[in-house]
Amino acid sequence: MLSLFNTALEGTPSLRPFSDRLVPGELLGICGPHGAGKSTLIGLLAGLYRPTRGSICLDGQPLHCWPSAYRAQRIAHVIAPPRSLADWRVRDLVGLGLLESCSRVVQQGAASPPCLPVAVETALAALDLQGVSDRRLGTLDAVNAQRAMIARALCQVAAAPYCPCRQRRDNGILLLDLEPLAHDQEQRLLADLGAASRRHRLCIVPVVSPCDASLAHCDRVWWMDGGSRRADLSPSVRHVLRVQVSSAERTRPNAPHPNDAAP
Repeated sequence: MLSLFNTALEGTPSLRPFSDRLVPGELLGICGPHGAGKSTLIGLLAGLYRPTRGSICLDGQPLHCWPSAYRAQRIAHVIAPPRSLADWRVRDLVGLGLLESCSRVVQQGAASPPCLPVAVETALAALDLQGVSDRRLGTLDAVNAQRAMIARALCQVAAAPYCPCRQRRDNGILLLDLEPLAHDQEQRLLADLGAASRRHRLCIVPVVSPCDASLAHCDRVWWMDGGSRRADLSPSVRHVLRVQVSSAERTRPNAPHPNDAAP
């Protein structure tokens, strides 16, 4: 999987050094105030930035040393739906994720990998998109548009079993840097993502709101503030966030800092 060893970014953007690893089958939430470094951390994990200190390794080797085709099979970075994809039918968009990660399909000149139909249906079902699978992405509401982009990424890193175009079939990583949703919509999405992470042995890393009910869906939470990971919060201390993220507590001179939370 993906491991960080005293990993840091210097300059702009910046991220202070820390070490940890992403665990298969885990929903790892990233939380913190605006400008805390959440998107920077997601970009670092996705390989958009190369650490200036320490290292970030995939399967024991530096991330940037792996061929792009292998990285595409292991790591998917999900952002807000771009306008260029608005005319894509949802089913075709989801299948595009698998095609992008199967380099041997292109090399052999095949029209599509044999596992494509099953992989697409599996991803659609995981994100509850069967009812809108034949609609265009641009006609969907924001919630289902986000789900479609996540389903595309799921298809990219969790293809159907025994796909001949895959080097690995498990332990993929989904990195989600998406627009905020209403709390009830976010919680339904996190419940579906948690089920997908366990079923496919994925590590799914979404940016989540500091809502206590949303955090309860996560197996772990990384709290970010000022370009630094302040605390790695286990389930036993998630409730601390409810107090620490309120503006009143953050402005009090003697308010506890998230880094003071006991594991």
